[in-house]
Amino acid sequence: MLKLLAIGDSHIPRRVKEIPLQVYEALEKLTESGLFEYTFFTGDVIDAPKFLDFLKLKTRRDLFIVLGNMDYYGGNRNVPIYQKLEIPMKENESLVIGLTHGDQISPRGDHSQLESLASERNYHVLISGHTHHEDVALSENGTLLLNPGSVTGAWSFVASGNPSFLIITIEESTSNIDIDLYILNKKNDRFEERRFNFLYKNNKIVNRF
Repeated sequence: MLKLLAIGDSHIPRRVKEIPLQVYEALEKLTESGLFEYTFFTGDVIDAPKFLDFLKLKTRRDLFIVLGNMDYYGGNRNVPIYQKLEIPMKENESLVIGLTHGDQISPRGDHSQLESLASERNYHVLISGHTHHEDVALSENGTLLLNPGSVTGAWSFVASGNPSFLIITIEESTSNIDIDLYILNKKNDRFEERRFNFLYKNNKIVNRF
């Protein structure tokens, strides 16, 4: 079983001064029983070395980061626009997870364009950011589109305003994929969780329930 973290769009310090303490606390608790195997950061880090160091400590293998449109103004410009990870599954199949910031999509977050991008690059799962609005969507063609939102709840034109992130759990032996969306409720300063269940089957993703 693999446990992955999808997170991003911190926008520190241009739009938000720091990562909310509740995010650190939640990630600490989620890794008590084991680290994330991989972490996917959707870009627009800008300047958050403390948080990136924290994520590295919570990640057993690789921390994947892509270039965000605002990273040109002070972030890490040396990271790629796209990253991908292939995960061996049962019956010699591989699940391909792609990562990009998403600023090449207009209007931002458009599902049909994200699906086309995933298809062009042979991704079964596409993780993107840029909207600052958390999203879990399954396309008609069986592509899973994930957006963890903004870890700080930073402003954008379509932002939810809530700090959020995603946990992806993949069971290679059964091809089950579970998505847990964590959204900080600002009224009680606690994360609320929403779960989505999928199955990777015949080179596409379907709803499990």
